[in-house]
Amino acid sequence: MASGTADEYVFVPLVNDVNYEYNGQTLTLRRKNSTPIEIKISNNKHITKINKINNRIDINNILVLTGYAIHENSLGLVQTLDPCDYVKGILINGETTPPADLSKQEISFSKAEVMNKLYFIRKSNVDLHNDIKINLITDLKAKSEPVRKTNYRSLKIDDKNEIEEFGKKIQGIIDLYGINNKEDINNLVKKLNDIINYYSILL
Repeated sequence: MASGTADEYVFVPLVNDVNYEYNGQTLTLRRKNSTPIEIKISNNKHITKINKINNRIDINNILVLTGYAIHENSLGLVQTLDPCDYVKGILINGETTPPADLSKQEISFSKAEVMNKLYFIRKSNVDLHNDIKINLITDLKAKSEPVRKTNYRSLKIDDKNEIEEFGKKIQGIIDLYGINNKEDINNLVKKLNDIINYYSILL
């Protein structure tokens, strides 16, 4: 467990059929027919990094959250305890109060163990000054319902129109990380298409 001052982070899943919007220091996840999830950004000291280096976009520290699937309707995480299930997403410095139909699970880590205990892909060093607390948005229904079959999902971005469409959906993430060049945005989408996949569940 972390002790003393802890910096707060939120796990933001990267999934299909979600619009990510950024306005007034708030990142909002919107999905049709579900309550939006709002995350108040503290600063730009995110563990997941998206940078332009030598004229190319680099993505580092995508978190792979194993033993979880994402509920396709609510966007809440469901703990399955199956090590084959996972959800991938970004870890950003911020706070969230989930809507009434969701809940918040908090997990604390010593700053010395963050990079050892968490499963990151495209791992790079992070300069952490304090222990950290990670907020996961979970689905309340999962506490009373049996775990059901999970389904493998990928972004499936195959052509120019799909690249542009997904770029519009993740505009909030693009704005959060200060990416403003169309070519860079397209390259980011292509990289995400290569590395992002996940498991979903319906309760």
